[in-house]
Amino acid sequence: MKKGTKILLSVIGAAVVVLGALYTYRGVYYQSHFLPGTKVEGVDISKLSYPQAKHKVAKTLRDSNFTLYDQKTKLTQVSGKELGITQNSAAYLKKVMRTQNSWLPTTTVKAESTTNTMINIDQQKLNQYVDQTLTTLNQGRQAPQDAKIVKTNDNYQIEPEVAGQTFDKAAVTKAVKEAVSKGQPKVQLADSHQQAKVTKNDAQLTEQLAKIKKINTITGKYTIAGKTETITPAMIHQWLGYSDGKITLDQTAMKAYLSSLNDKYATYNKSRQFKSTKRGVVTVPAGIYGWSINSASELPKLTDAILAGKDFTREPVIVGTGYSKDGYGDALSDIGNTYIEVDKQNQHMWVYMNGQLKIDTDVVTGNPNGHDTPVGVWAIWAKERNSTLRGENDNGSKYASKVAYWMPIDDTGVGIHDSPWQPQYGGDWYKTHGSHGCINTPPATVAKIFNMVSTGMPVVVF
Repeated sequence: MKKGTKILLSVIGAAVVVLGALYTYRGVYYQSHFLPGTKVEGVDISKLSYPQAKHKVAKTLRDSNFTLYDQKTKLTQVSGKELGITQNSAAYLKKVMRTQNSWLPTTTVKAESTTNTMINIDQQKLNQYVDQTLTTLNQGRQAPQDAKIVKTNDNYQIEPEVAGQTFDKAAVTKAVKEAVSKGQPKVQLADSHQQAKVTKNDAQLTEQLAKIKKINTITGKYTIAGKTETITPAMIHQWLGYSDGKITLDQTAMKAYLSSLNDKYATYNKSRQFKSTKRGVVTVPAGIYGWSINSASELPKLTDAILAGKDFTREPVIVGTGYSKDGYGDALSDIGNTYIEVDKQNQHMWVYMNGQLKIDTDVVTGNPNGHDTPVGVWAIWAKERNSTLRGENDNGSKYASKVAYWMPIDDTGVGIHDSPWQPQYGGDWYKTHGSHGCINTPPATVAKIFNMVSTGMPVVVF
């Protein structure tokens, strides 16, 4: 063998030894370190030991920043620390360390994580951040508006929804969470705007528009004491509205309408012109007799009738006495032709039934010196047999008077009853021997009256 050849072989041999040594060193080294090119969640952990890699991954995630965008507009930035980001990469890093082959003749390895299971977000901190951020971001932004039914001059139409520029909490939370999990520094919120819940094509909205248009055409009628009042489509149009997905009626305006009808027709608390038996036409003050429209009960019934969407005719709910379907629609006529008349001046009482005089008798009314019988249009509101009337005399002593027939007529304890203690009736006897306010009646006559009259019958005292 030539000398030159020996030298070359020696050099090659030395190189092989060196390469072998390097290969051995590399193989041993990468048994405890990650191969070049190894990345976890976007974090380069090449040539790092397990503890070093674990620390770097955790720190990188904690120190990372995420920028929120609306299209190309930068909104704000948040750090991983603010979001409470932590990682549990220990098991995954150990798996990568176990599965990499340090003896392979390669210098790189792909070890990218394909799941987000290594990243944890503190949900409480995330919710807090989103709440605080949206409070600021949504200021001055147009909130979405649902499509709705609106009133025109004489009809109704659908006003389309308005797109909102405010951000939805749930959508923003989801977008941030997904970006963090994927290690994406840009968080796009273009699809996270709040949306109108009701659009112009909403089936329920379309159905309600048809209904409200139908209601807008109906006519209602009230028959009140034999007279007719019409609720026109124009009136209903003014009352109709749409709010919170429901067809509404202006209750205040409708109540005012019922009040106007009550003022026009009701007879309660109104004085009357009364054609008396002996003194001609006299003015009698209001008493408990009379009727009025019960607005509290009638209002919901009127509302239901209108919302039914059909023409209707109804009588209002009334309270009191004296209401007639035959035209007694004012205080001049609601007494009718069946009543009791008490003329204090003449100390006389008449009972008329269906326009026919049935009973007339002298009476004794209240002593004018402190116990005068109250004037007004009253009504018999009860009939009692064998009652004891109790009260107080002028000297403070108590009295208890037993009566066989008792018919109270007002709200103070005044009524019609027998009075066997009275030796006479009529004339001026009442001025010195008058009652405590009641209408003292001869026993034989009061029995006939008791059997003839009924509760609710008007009693005119003047």
